[in-house]
Amino acid sequence: MGLLDKLTGKKEEPKKPKTEEELFGKYKEACAMCGGSGTDKKWAGQYWHKKCLRGAKKGAKKML
Repeated sequence: MGLLDKLTGKKEEPKKPKTEEELFGKYKEACAMCGGSGTDKKWAGQYWHKKCLRGAKKGAKKML
């Protein structure tokens, strides 16, 4: 909700709680970095969340 919406009096829509499908990722294995369940990507033979994978790839590029 932006500033213009507040000035015009537009009401904010209530957020819907996430369903079980949204909480779990594509794979049910644990993340290689944080250990959480519901991973989205497989890279280097391990399963990762999208956010964890971005950080790991940046670190790997800096090492080269």
